[in-house]
Amino acid sequence: MENRNIWIKKLIYRSKYTGTRETDLLLGNFAEKYLKNLNDDELLSYENLLVSGDPRIWRLSIDIEKSEDKKENIIIELIKNFKGF
Repeated sequence: MENRNIWIKKLIYRSKYTGTRETDLLLGNFAEKYLKNLNDDELLSYENLLVSGDPRIWRLSIDIEKSEDKKENIIIELIKNFKGF
């Protein structure tokens, strides 16, 4: 359980410092509110999304790009439906 909490804290930190302000705000606020409620598979998908890079995350979140990964799509839909601005 402690390792999971550390993992979530690291993901929240990384979400706040992705590279651009827009994505930092979107993902930082989303992460603080929702990551603790995600299961481990969803957290792994979220972590992989962060690794994919800021430009791609933004394109996915505004429907310029579509993902073929079903798990990633679940995370993207959660982010798009998040009203945390």
